[in-house]
Amino acid sequence: MDTQTALWHRSHATWSCSHLLRGLGLVLLAALSSCLLWSWSAAPAGTTETRSIGQLVHWQDAGHDWLLVADPATRELVVYDANNGRPLERLGADDGLPDVQSIAQRGSLLFVTGRQPEQVHLLKLPQLQEVAFNAR
Repeated sequence: MDTQTALWHRSHATWSCSHLLRGLGLVLLAALSSCLLWSWSAAPAGTTETRSIGQLVHWQDAGHDWLLVADPATRELVVYDANNGRPLERLGADDGLPDVQSIAQRGSLLFVTGRQPEQVHLLKLPQLQEVAFNAR
């Protein structure tokens, strides 16, 4: 085998491997991009129910647009106007709530949990009045 043929075979093999890796990289990049775009896409029209668990819940209906926050410093539930950030109400131990640890919302109900798991209170939105329920 002469030198020119050996060099041609080596460059051809290198060219194929590098193009294969580049093509594979482009395919992976396209797949990752489509996954990210899909995860950031908006919910289908007509979807209004959300589930939120943690220290912040955004809740709205025809007459209200609220941010409900479990304030870790005071252990109270604070209600803010979502349009301008103005605090509307604070609920805590004086209102019969436990030391607020976290909140969860389902429809027009707000679950307020305290430090111990058995301290769960259920509030009706938008009245913010406690609703009796059996946690068992």
